[in-house]
Amino acid sequence: MLETQRSFVNSWECDENFHMNIQFYWKRFGDAAQIFFHLSQNNPQPWIDRHVRYHGELHMATNTVVRSCQIASENQVVHELINGDSGELSATAIDLYANPVGNNGPKIDGANEAALPRSLPTEPLTTINTDSVIASGLGVLSHRSVITPLECDHHGNLLDQFYIARFSDAASHLWNHLGVTRGWMHDNNLGTVAVEMKATRHGHVRVGTMLEAVTWLEALGNKTFSFRHQISDMASGKALYSGAVTALLMDLNARRAVTLPDMMREQFEQRLSQA
Repeated sequence: MLETQRSFVNSWECDENFHMNIQFYWKRFGDAAQIFFHLSQNNPQPWIDRHVRYHGELHMATNTVVRSCQIASENQVVHELINGDSGELSATAIDLYANPVGNNGPKIDGANEAALPRSLPTEPLTTINTDSVIASGLGVLSHRSVITPLECDHHGNLLDQFYIARFSDAASHLWNHLGVTRGWMHDNNLGTVAVEMKATRHGHVRVGTMLEAVTWLEALGNKTFSFRHQISDMASGKALYSGAVTALLMDLNARRAVTLPDMMREQFEQRLSQA
């Protein structure tokens, strides 16, 4: 595999859970994808779907390294984000492209099993009519913002980090909608953590675009639950990209998952019965 990114976890990349926020994992994968095409001497292209699994926390002042490789005979590139101090695998990503990646550079027969989808679909996400999930009570309007030049590349397209920054911000509104408020989490010394995630692009996201997100619950387990995001152009109503997330509640002392609260399950079951 090619080494495609080397960095360091800064304090301002860490969130209220005292570990690196998901948007900065995606920044490293975004850099790695561009550098992979350069080092392998293949023509660059944007991914249309990216699937990420988070395997270990990264904390402030940790060195990070990303290694990347093409998956042979497929329009895919796999990335491995390594804790540069311990050598442990911290996260993986599989990028899907609309066109062949090219014949240059290293190839592997298949991705590491740790990178393969576990709780989320393998195929790209499709759009839905979000009015229905809001009407059912399963979903909520979770984000509104405007794309600024600082969030875009030299072509004016949204950078990978800022696709996921909006997912990160929007998720809190769904937790709150289900009764898991920040005050309750603080009182119980808990934090919210994503363990698996994917994003699918439906169109270009450009500077100046006004975005609106709807987020809704899809499935609830014992310790994890899955939810979806759909982000649209406020002016046209067109869906621009989608996300799927599997998340959990983590004890901030033990750094382990805890059972989801009964109030969350009751809220889900009540809204599901009304959908």
